[in-house]
Amino acid sequence: MLDFTGERVIPGLVEPDLLNEHLARYRFAARFAQGARVLDAGCGSGYGSAEFAAASSVVGVDVSADAVAYARREYGRIGVRFLQASCDALPFEDESFDLIAAFEVIEHLEQWQRMLTEARRVLRPAGVLLVSTPNRAYYAETRGTAGPNPYHVREFDYPEFDSALKAVFPHVGLWTQNHSEAIVFLPLSRSPGDLDAPGDGTPEHAHFFLAACSRSPLPPPRAFASAHRSGNVLREREHHVALLEGELAQKNTWLQDAQKDLAQLQKNHEQLLGELEQHNRDAAAAISNLETELANAHAGYQVRVRQIEAELSATHAGYQEKVRQLEAEAAVRLDWVHDLEAQIKGALVEIDRLARESSSLDAELQRRNAALEQAEAQLYLAGRSKWVRLGRVLHLGPVITGKDGTPE
Repeated sequence: MLDFTGERVIPGLVEPDLLNEHLARYRFAARFAQGARVLDAGCGSGYGSAEFAAASSVVGVDVSADAVAYARREYGRIGVRFLQASCDALPFEDESFDLIAAFEVIEHLEQWQRMLTEARRVLRPAGVLLVSTPNRAYYAETRGTAGPNPYHVREFDYPEFDSALKAVFPHVGLWTQNHSEAIVFLPLSRSPGDLDAPGDGTPEHAHFFLAACSRSPLPPPRAFASAHRSGNVLREREHHVALLEGELAQKNTWLQDAQKDLAQLQKNHEQLLGELEQHNRDAAAAISNLETELANAHAGYQVRVRQIEAELSATHAGYQEKVRQLEAEAAVRLDWVHDLEAQIKGALVEIDRLARESSSLDAELQRRNAALEQAEAQLYLAGRSKWVRLGRVLHLGPVITGKDGTPE
C-alpha cells in the first residue's frame, strides 16, 4: 500500500471533496486528449492517467518509485504505462507528445523553470501543456496557523504564474479553479449541456490557477464545470446530517459510559482518600513513637558518651605518665649510646694505629727476609767456590755450612 502523507492524492484515503478537486482537472484535460499522445507529468498514484480514455497512448511519470509501482498495479492497462522520472529531466525525445498534464507539480520543484522548458521540448508544435498550481495568497490564508506547506518549494500568485509561463510559451490561456456551489439540471442520460458561469473570475480570489500553454495559438478559453457524483449538495448534506446524528448518538453513549466511569473513579478516589487519611494517622503515630524512642536512645547515648570521655581522660593521664617514664629511660639509654659511640671511635683510632704499625713491621720483615735470602745465596756461592774448598782442604779458612747444617 502506498503511504499516505496528506500531500499525494490516493483514492479511498482522501475525502471526496479533495479527490473531486483533483479529478476535475483531469476531466478538464480529457477534452484535449482525443487521439492524443499524453504525458501525465507528476502522475502520483496514477488515478488521473486513467481519465485519458480517449487518448491514443498515455505515459505517467513520477519521481517516487513507490508511487510508480502503485500506479502500475492499480491503473496499468494497454496503452497506459508508468515510469520513474523527474519532471525537470524528462527521458523522452523531442516532440514526443500532443498533451502534457502537470497538475500540482510545479510548486514542488527546485528547478521548476526546467520543467517548463522540458515540457516545451517534448511537445509537438501544436501540443498543449496543461499546468496547475495553488494561488499563493489564498493557499497561505487557508493554511492559517499550520504555516507553509513543507512539500512546496515555490508558490505563485497570478502575475508570477502568468509571467513564468509566458517566458517559455508564446501562447498561454489561464483559468481560475474554484470549488463553487451550483444548481445542476441533468438529463437521465449523459449528454452535453450549457454552463451559466457568471461567478467570480477575479484571479486574485482564485483557489487554483490552471493554464494551457503552447507554441501554437490556442482556441478561446471556455468555462468548464465538473459535476461529480457527490455534487447533489442537499442529498449529501442529509447524508452528512445522518452521519453526524449517528456520531452524536455514539458520542452520547460514550459520554454516558464516561460519566459512569467518572462516578466510579470518584468513588475510588474517595475510598483512596479515606485510606490515605488512615495511613497518615498511622504514620503520625509511628513517627511520634519513633521520636520518643530516638529521644530515649539519645539520652542513653549522652550518658554513655560521658562515661567513655571519663575513661578516655583517665587512660590519657596514664598514657602521659608512661610516656614520661619512657622518655626518661630513653634519655639514659641515649647517654649510654653516646658513651659507647665514643669508646668505639677511640677503638677504631687505636685499630687504625695498630694497622699502620703492623704494615710497617710487615715491610721491615720482608726487607730482612730478602737480606737473609741474599746472604744465604752469597754463602752458598762462597761455599761452592774452589778457593774456599781448597782452603777447607788446607784447613786455612772458615767452614761454611748449608741450610741443613752440612758443610758446603
